[in-house]
Amino acid sequence: MRICQLELQHFRGVKHGVIALPKHTVLLGANNAGKSTIVEALALVFGRERMVSPISDWDFYEGSPKPDSRFYIIATLTDFGTNDPTAVPDWFIGQEAAQPVWWNEEGQTLSTETDPPPGAALAAQVAMAARFDDEACEFETLRYFYHGEADPFTDGYSIVPWRLLRQVGLFLLSSNRDWDKLLSFRSSSLLKVIREYDALPGKAVDELKNQLRTDVAKIEDSAPLSDILKAATKELQSFLLIGHSSRIVYRPTTLDAIAVLQSLVAHIEQSEDVLLPVARHGAGMISLQAFLLLLAFAENRRKTGQNFILAAEEPELHLHPSLHQRLVHRIRSASVQSIVTTQSPNVAAGYQPHEVLFIQNTDGVLTATPLRNEPIKDIEKNSVRKLYLVHRNAFYEALMGGIILVPEGIYDFEWLCLWQRLAQSYREAIPRFDLRPTTMLPTSDAAVAESFREIARFRPDAVPVLDGDDSGAAYLADLIAGSPAPARIIRYGDRAAVECLSAWILEPALSSPGSVMNALLGGSTPTLRNLQDILIAKKKDRELHESIVWESLASDACSERACEFLHDLAAIASNNTPINAGWSSHSEANGTIVYVASHVRRVRP
Repeated sequence: MRICQLELQHFRGVKHGVIALPKHTVLLGANNAGKSTIVEALALVFGRERMVSPISDWDFYEGSPKPDSRFYIIATLTDFGTNDPTAVPDWFIGQEAAQPVWWNEEGQTLSTETDPPPGAALAAQVAMAARFDDEACEFETLRYFYHGEADPFTDGYSIVPWRLLRQVGLFLLSSNRDWDKLLSFRSSSLLKVIREYDALPGKAVDELKNQLRTDVAKIEDSAPLSDILKAATKELQSFLLIGHSSRIVYRPTTLDAIAVLQSLVAHIEQSEDVLLPVARHGAGMISLQAFLLLLAFAENRRKTGQNFILAAEEPELHLHPSLHQRLVHRIRSASVQSIVTTQSPNVAAGYQPHEVLFIQNTDGVLTATPLRNEPIKDIEKNSVRKLYLVHRNAFYEALMGGIILVPEGIYDFEWLCLWQRLAQSYREAIPRFDLRPTTMLPTSDAAVAESFREIARFRPDAVPVLDGDDSGAAYLADLIAGSPAPARIIRYGDRAAVECLSAWILEPALSSPGSVMNALLGGSTPTLRNLQDILIAKKKDRELHESIVWESLASDACSERACEFLHDLAAIASNNTPINAGWSSHSEANGTIVYVASHVRRVRP
């Protein structure tokens, strides 16, 4: 059984949204797009409301509920293993049962016909509704079988039994985790796992109770504490509060079974005589505790033939990037279905393009668009296939980024990334320049238009960066003629390529070149023209590029030029005014604004 569709109405920042969910999926999108809203809506509708914040005004669209305000969460379940509703009597037989509906996976459509349309599978719909009771000044919620548009608070409803919610088996890995208690017997989650496995260690608890009564070090017999306790004991005896043979003693717990369990602290035994509490380990290990408990649930449910669906918010929290892919594989292998939100391109890269949903919220309308519906091998353009095969991490990162720049080729991408690192390392950059979060999209050579059109399907605000030569003019014409066309395009000045930009940034160092610059010039006259020619000749020397960029960090003038140019790129992408007076702009016939860096130009012979 899995969730194939989720519909939200007037829930939080979503006026309306319909999300089709594949078997395994990762949700990408900007901050506040609605990723957590989707996961927490699933938790609410399937009975995991204790894992999310209590219902409040802000769970209603626009945050000001009236007596007639409602929010609805409607989940559609499919994969019952049959298209015959009578074969699943718990769900579909009886007066208070689900109404059979039909889910078409290929078309991602839902039908309410009596008989199943061709290619459709049996499905059921479970909903949750909430309202504000102004008389009681509290919120009221209902969980029911959805039979079409109606107000369950006034029109009646069929309640969903808890045993069916248990059959669905949705579990939530929240981003808000109670770190220190997850492997403690004070944790309700751990106690649920123990009950699920019928694994309460009763005999061991009895033995431990006896040890704690008799075998522990008796600190009450240690002087001078013993003298203080004797005095206190006499006072209690004089007031007849304890017997004359009684005395005060200390034991680690109250010695009942629950107290003994709750007093236990999880440790890692590093060797026979070395113990370290789990809570004193690194944040990554602590972060994994909740996931370990959920895996225990998943394993037991798998062995007993039960369903397990995992909804996880940022499961990679505090884990080293090298573990992100392993985490994805464990989630997928343990779950019948998984729905994951992430900020990590390493986690996202563990999913095929048809499993990645890009989440957008435009004026309250939530959309969830798969990056691709077809397999990668069926993508027509080789340069686009490379985005999903060779550059998948970077492509997914760009989708989640702030400002997106699409350079003309792979060496342009690498140069810009190097200058961005320098700018972010420059100590004076923060107070003087607005270096907004910017992502460079790795682009195959001569494929800037194709790469832009692919990312613009989801991020039309991406900005191509073109050379100022004839090839750049051809790419400009291609971009303007295509659909969608960029709102803004950046070009270097007359005949300039990215090497001319690098030479312009490095120009102040020509008066006092460092060792890398000296070796690069090789005895040539330290002029801007010679530097441009040499960098163009060394176009593919990646080691040289990196060395000369980091050497220039020692030059304030070079660093400031790098910061200024990146500031200007971000300003143009944000429709603001660049700093350098050398920028000019004009509008093309289709409305695209072209910004030209006239100060970055090829020096003529």
